[in-house]
Amino acid sequence: MFSAVGAAYKKSISRGKGLFAIYLASLLLIPMSPLLAANEPDLIVFNGKIAVVDEAMTFAQAMAISGDTIIKVGSNNEVLALAGPQTQKLDVSGRTVIPAIVDPHRHMTGFRAQDFPEARGIRLPPSQDKVEIKKGILEAIKKAVSEKKPGEWIIVNPAGVAARQMILYGEITRAEMDQVSPNHPVMLNESGSSGANSQILFNSKGRAIIEKEFGAFAKFSDNDIQEDGVNLSGMVVKDIILKGRDKDYAPSIKKYLMSSLLPQGIVAVGTRILRTPLNALFILDKQGEMPIRFGWFFSDGSYYNPEGFYKRFPNMAGVGSKYLWGIGNGEEVTESPTTGPCMTIPWRNPALIEHYKKAELNLCRLENPVIRNTIKDQIQYGRGVEYHGAGDKTIDLLLGIVEEIQRETGMTDEQIREKRLTMEHLNTVRMDQMPRLKKYGFIMANTPNYFMRQLDKSMPANIAQNLGEQYLKWHQPAKSFLDNGIRTVMSEIGYPFEALQLYVTREACFTPRLPEQGDVGVEKCAKLAPEQAVDRNTALKMATRWPAYYLLRENDMGSLEAGKLADFIVLDQDYFTIPEKEIGKTQVLLTAIGGKVVFADPKFGSVDKALFKSQEYIDLKRPSQEGGM
Repeated sequence: MFSAVGAAYKKSISRGKGLFAIYLASLLLIPMSPLLAANEPDLIVFNGKIAVVDEAMTFAQAMAISGDTIIKVGSNNEVLALAGPQTQKLDVSGRTVIPAIVDPHRHMTGFRAQDFPEARGIRLPPSQDKVEIKKGILEAIKKAVSEKKPGEWIIVNPAGVAARQMILYGEITRAEMDQVSPNHPVMLNESGSSGANSQILFNSKGRAIIEKEFGAFAKFSDNDIQEDGVNLSGMVVKDIILKGRDKDYAPSIKKYLMSSLLPQGIVAVGTRILRTPLNALFILDKQGEMPIRFGWFFSDGSYYNPEGFYKRFPNMAGVGSKYLWGIGNGEEVTESPTTGPCMTIPWRNPALIEHYKKAELNLCRLENPVIRNTIKDQIQYGRGVEYHGAGDKTIDLLLGIVEEIQRETGMTDEQIREKRLTMEHLNTVRMDQMPRLKKYGFIMANTPNYFMRQLDKSMPANIAQNLGEQYLKWHQPAKSFLDNGIRTVMSEIGYPFEALQLYVTREACFTPRLPEQGDVGVEKCAKLAPEQAVDRNTALKMATRWPAYYLLRENDMGSLEAGKLADFIVLDQDYFTIPEKEIGKTQVLLTAIGGKVVFADPKFGSVDKALFKSQEYIDLKRPSQEGGM
């Protein structure tokens, strides 16, 4: 070949270099064509308004994807020029494309309720009559005793504020439940007026089983745990009732994750997890069947793990696959936001003052040495995440633990910052706390549904009524975090575009469902410290790019830059130009993870079935009709 090329070169001197160039190219392209074919994109998304969500907030028309990774973003002409004969194309018809949503705190370890009827609770409707409530609870337990085998768990879920108060005030007791159910473990779990689990009580049989399974739990009195139904109900259902059911759990959690998240454009979450769901996710990951990207951490260590556990437990932060990896260890019982935040600000609502006095609650759970020592070990020997810091005093106590670790170990500020510690909910954050939060590199995670609670008279987080209007500026102060150089994200996002609208407008609306919440059925809206609002580009980063850093995957997720995973969503309207008050109405028309479609609304139009991740995603509907726990 080379002698022929040399001869052609000599001839080209007299015949013209143009002919030689054509000849040489034809020789060289023949052996290289298989290599070029191998490099052609698998998919090109084009004819869109693609928000890259890099730091400069640039836009493109098209992107090329090879395997699960973006290899090029640019104009239609630039990207389509890369197409080969095998390249598939997705025309988004001028629609807006953004990175898929990343929610670093979402509690997505549930299952479809119909798959495990033995774990379903007996739900009792809300009532204001406490005599009626107690009668209903005890009769429900008696009936379950007659229907269940000895030793099987009985779960009763009375709903509403009055049932919540009965548990907190000791107006229904363990002895009363023991009398009607001496041989069956019973969990009384008030399910809240909003449907979120909160207050809890066990009979003697139930408590004995938990203490046997988790020795550290014996350190807590009923007063310590009665406000924490969120964590304890999960322990009982997932790691006791469904213990050893990992293989059954795997397909159920898969369907639950698919139907709960993908139609909303959420493809990556971080959450606390228990043994059974984690083993189920390991099964899915090994089989290549994970429907989303999942950052997990062990939580509730104060209940589960004896002192010294975290000194021996390996640091799993960052360890795993593209779909399932560890993000650290956490302890949500630093505070119970469903009961009330631990604050330096005095309550001014007389009814709430009386409520806490009667319930004999210590809202500052970090003052409990068991919880405090657990968190100290988590931070010192690993990465601490998802610490509930709704109240400013809890934030002080957490910062104090970090400073104590430094005094005892000599750990530097930079070593602490490298841990990427996180704090959640942020109901009241003082401005004087900002320098210390920045010093230690805390990631501050704002929770959208807490805005709703400011308008719900039945919730202790109602700042205006319970503390005073002047403290609204302390509530999830996203703008102040950014002005002080502190990383801030959204977490427990709920529906993503409603959340984005909240942080852009700082206007929240609430429609009471119970009389104690206000005028039933009458929507009430209010602006909450509008000076803490952020622009819509910043809000989008808080739900995509910056949470990827929280989840230790900032090099892989959160933006549509070349070299990152091709996780994207297509919207039905342009997030960047619609009126602010219309942001919350935005719908996701198509969701893709790793360049494969996992949800497509019929309104998007026809989508080639070959573009879907697998057959089971083709008919995924919105909204989900499947319940979960």
